[in-house]
Amino acid sequence: MTNINEYFSLGLTNEDDPIVDDVVINTIRTPPDTKSTNFNRIIVSLPKVGLLTKDSCLVVQPRQAASSSHSGSNVSVNIVNGVLGSIKRCTLTIDGKELTNIEYPSLVETNRMYAKNTPAAMADYQRAVLGNAFEVTNIRQTFKTATSQGMEVLSQNSPVVVDQDDNIVVLGNKLSKTTANNTKYSVPLHMLGMSFLRHEALPVHLMKDREIVLEVEFDSDCRNWAFCAEEALVASDCEINLDACELVTTHIQQNEELEQSLFNDLKETSRVYDLVETYLIKQSMVSNAVDTQTNTLVRLNLQNRELQKILQVQHNVEVTGEGLCANQASVSLGDVSLNHRANGRFIFDRRVSNNAQLYYLNSIYNGEDGLKVSNNAWSQTDLQTNAQLTSTDKDFTEYCGNFNYLGVSYRNGNSGVFGAGTVQTTPLEIHFDNTARKLVDPVQIGEKDLFYYVSVSKRLVIGPANVMMSF
Repeated sequence: MTNINEYFSLGLTNEDDPIVDDVVINTIRTPPDTKSTNFNRIIVSLPKVGLLTKDSCLVVQPRQAASSSHSGSNVSVNIVNGVLGSIKRCTLTIDGKELTNIEYPSLVETNRMYAKNTPAAMADYQRAVLGNAFEVTNIRQTFKTATSQGMEVLSQNSPVVVDQDDNIVVLGNKLSKTTANNTKYSVPLHMLGMSFLRHEALPVHLMKDREIVLEVEFDSDCRNWAFCAEEALVASDCEINLDACELVTTHIQQNEELEQSLFNDLKETSRVYDLVETYLIKQSMVSNAVDTQTNTLVRLNLQNRELQKILQVQHNVEVTGEGLCANQASVSLGDVSLNHRANGRFIFDRRVSNNAQLYYLNSIYNGEDGLKVSNNAWSQTDLQTNAQLTSTDKDFTEYCGNFNYLGVSYRNGNSGVFGAGTVQTTPLEIHFDNTARKLVDPVQIGEKDLFYYVSVSKRLVIGPANVMMSF
C-alpha cells in the first residue's frame, strides 16, 4: 500500500533527492518590506523557517500604465520568456553579504528553459507561470499557396498568432489599464540567480540572528519585455504593479529538537554550503557591414575562480518598441567562429565555425540538452538567408535568429561543485568573429552588447558568529 505522506512529499525539495523524512512543508506569503516607484524595485525579507526549497517564487503582475496613451488592445508580455524579462536585477544578501547578484536573469534562463522543456511543457506549464510559450509549426493548410508549402509560422499553441490578413493577434493574456484584469504570474526564485535551489534546499533556519534579504529591480523600459501587435510601445506604456508583488516561499520544517540541535552544532562546527553562482559581465562590439567580417577579442578577469561554464549573449543596444520577442533575444550575427583561450591555451584546436557544432557546444552547456527551437530561430547564416525558403510574414521574421545562445562548458566530469570546474589562472580570452548576412530580421550590423554569464563555484560558510562567502 502506498504511504500517503511519502507520496505527496516526492520531489518537493529538489531535482535530485525526494523527501523521505517525517517533515512538515509550509508555504509562507511575505509582502515587501519596502517598495520604490522611483527605483522600480522591491525589498523583502525571507522567512527564516526550516529549509528554503525550489518551489519558492515571486508573484509579479504586469499591466498597462494609467498614463499610457496607447490605444491598442493587443498588448502583452513577450513570447520568449514572458514576465521573466521584466526583471532587471535580483540580489540575495545574507547578513549584508551578497550570495547572488545577477542582471537580466531572463536571458540566461531562456537558454536553459528552452533546452530543458519540450514545446508541450512550455505551453502547459511555462505559459501559465510566466506568460510565454514560443512554438512554431508548418504553415496552416488554409494559408498554403504554391510557393509557401512547408513554410514555418507560429503554432496555434503560441499566445500570439498571425491571421489571414497578416495581422498579429494576441490569444494569450493581454495587458490592461484596469489592474484587476491583469494576470498575476509566479517567477520561481531558482530563475533569479538562485539556481542552487534546484538541487539542494537552503538551510535558512540556521540564520536566526541574520537578515536574509531579497532585492528585485524591474526594468522601467517596457520595450525590453512587452510588445503591442498594432503599434510601437514607448518606454512607459507598461509597468509592473509593485503593490501586487509578493514573495511566496516553501519551507521544509523539521521538528524543533532537530533544528535546535543543528543550530547548536554551529557553536563547534561551521556549516559549509557549496553552490554555483552565475553573474553577468558586460562587454560590447560593433558588427561591420553585410558580408564584411568583424574580429572581436574579449578578455574576462576570472583569475582564481573555478569556472563551471560561460554563456555568450549578443544583445541589442537599442529597442524599438516593436517585435514579438521585445528585447529578450540573443541575436544571430550571421556566420560566426568561436574559440576560447583559457590558462594560456586554446580549448579548441581550431576555431569552431560550423553552425551545428556551435549548437552542439550550447547543448553540452545545457547538460546535453539542445535548444528546442527551430533552425531559423537559432541562427541566420548565409546558407539560411540565401538558400532556404523564407517568409515575410510578421510572425516569422520577428523571431528569426533571436535564440542564438553560445554556451561553452568548462566542467571536467567530476561530481559536486568544487573540483568539477576549471580554475582560471589567467584572464579568459574569447575570440569571436562574425560576418553579418542580413540588415533586418534580425539586424546583424551596428553596435551590440556582448553579455557574458559566468558560472563559478562559490562557498557559503555559516559559522557561529558570522557568515562567510568565497569563490
